[in-house]
Amino acid sequence: MQKDKAGQEIEAFGWIDRIRNLGGLVFVDLRDRTATLQIVIDPKDIPAAKELGLQDCILALGKVRERPGAQKNPKMTTGNVELEVSKIEVLGKSKVPPFVVESDVKANEDLRLRYRYLDLRREPMQQAIIFRHQIITAMREYLNKNDFIEIETPILTRSMPEGARDYLVPSRLYKGKFYALAQSPQMYKQLLMVAGFERYYQIARCMRDEDPRHDRQPEHTQIDMEMSFVDEEDVVTIAEGMFAHILKTVSNQELNTPFLRLTYKQVIERYGTDKPDLRFEMEIIDVKEIFKEKNFPPFKDKQEIRGLVIKDGGAISRKEFDTLNEQAKELGLAGIFWCKRDEKFSGSIAKLMDEDIAAELKLEKGDLLVISAGDDKVFSFLGSLRNDIATKLKLHKQGFEFLWVYDFPLFELDKETETYAPCHHIFSQPKQEDIKYLDTDPLKVHGRLYDLVCNGNELASGSIRNHNRQIQEKLFGIVKMDPTKYTMLLDALEYGAPPHGGIAPGIDRIVMVLAGLKSIREVIAFPKTTTAQGLMENIPDQVTPQQLKDLHIKTD
Repeated sequence: MQKDKAGQEIEAFGWIDRIRNLGGLVFVDLRDRTATLQIVIDPKDIPAAKELGLQDCILALGKVRERPGAQKNPKMTTGNVELEVSKIEVLGKSKVPPFVVESDVKANEDLRLRYRYLDLRREPMQQAIIFRHQIITAMREYLNKNDFIEIETPILTRSMPEGARDYLVPSRLYKGKFYALAQSPQMYKQLLMVAGFERYYQIARCMRDEDPRHDRQPEHTQIDMEMSFVDEEDVVTIAEGMFAHILKTVSNQELNTPFLRLTYKQVIERYGTDKPDLRFEMEIIDVKEIFKEKNFPPFKDKQEIRGLVIKDGGAISRKEFDTLNEQAKELGLAGIFWCKRDEKFSGSIAKLMDEDIAAELKLEKGDLLVISAGDDKVFSFLGSLRNDIATKLKLHKQGFEFLWVYDFPLFELDKETETYAPCHHIFSQPKQEDIKYLDTDPLKVHGRLYDLVCNGNELASGSIRNHNRQIQEKLFGIVKMDPTKYTMLLDALEYGAPPHGGIAPGIDRIVMVLAGLKSIREVIAFPKTTTAQGLMENIPDQVTPQQLKDLHIKTD
């Protein structure tokens, strides 16, 4: 609303954000999801103004007038005008809120989640939810223009574990039998490819009963995309085009494509994680050959000797080194060793250093070298340290750094049970050249898998799927999964199944990353806690004995 509206009679609806009594006039900031408008009330004409409270929902009738020059507020979209009120009606009186509903909220997260409907009134929360809507709208626009068809698939399905426990739903009509809430549309989207729809997408709700983990939700939303007659390049091209369209539409930013691509082996060795943050330098380096003639006992016979060169020698204190050393040893590593270069070398491995080694490492004055040695746990340890140092030194550049990670192992070994488990999911097609290892050495098999990473977050995961029943059954056998749980898919693969593949970008994380937020709970309207509780709904909750009886369930 601008000054060209001055003189018009309008009705304004909203919630009271702020009240100021100045010189006999009451100034109220009235806000809805579109903007905040200052309204001016004379209590002599409208005595009810004295009874107004924060978060009351009101109707204000009055005339728009231009604010005097010194009173204009350029920080408000309506800052050039105000509403001279002639009538007020309280539509909904508010109790005293449990916390101040303001942008810079002081309340802890549990209290905010308990009163989420009030938390969602705050401008940053409304902006995040609206931003989410804009992103999903842009996704739909792009996919619709590229011949995709939006199809809904069931949420109530059969128990088909995909890496997490199923949420089970007991049947009232069929005693002792259960539905399961879909962990993803995996089976159905593959069946849609068999059915000949060729290009499908869905804004899909996915439910997984996982142990509590930071920033995970028992239910999340992904945009599921599946295509027939494609290879990895086709899927990558569609995904990159969608993200470029999203950034251009919602933020008017140009996104350079194609994105960088690195193999799983490359990212682990260079960054210590399969979801590296590329907004800063500092790669893990191999120093085994550099120090092999030094006869340093902690390095002797170690599988890996890797390090980081940190461009600020004050990044780690001596106390922090002691803590890191203990953490490394707890992982079974030799510990942590360091050297700082100033006028001379100092630190636990200063005696190993000379000018030639410093030059080879590009260790300049003021730099710090940190090394750990042991097995392949060295990579995750240094990868975590790399991220911590970048946060401490504020090394992250602005913008979005996208990366494709591919060539993942298809299986990993569970060392506790000595059994194989899928690295991603079991429906991924093995690379053709590795199929020969399925019977002899599954750990050598790589999958036609790909992840999309941005700013250290995995935003999407996908693969080219199996469309051959025999290979799919063999994969089930390797990880000891019951193929009878997946009969509908296995049977369908015998009826002219086309080659197909896809990807499932996670909407919650995408919105979080593009909005520059730190938690997915900030972009979900009604999230659960990290322990899967709904504080507002008070769930999980007990049910009545009659409900349990109807479902043929007995509890201890």
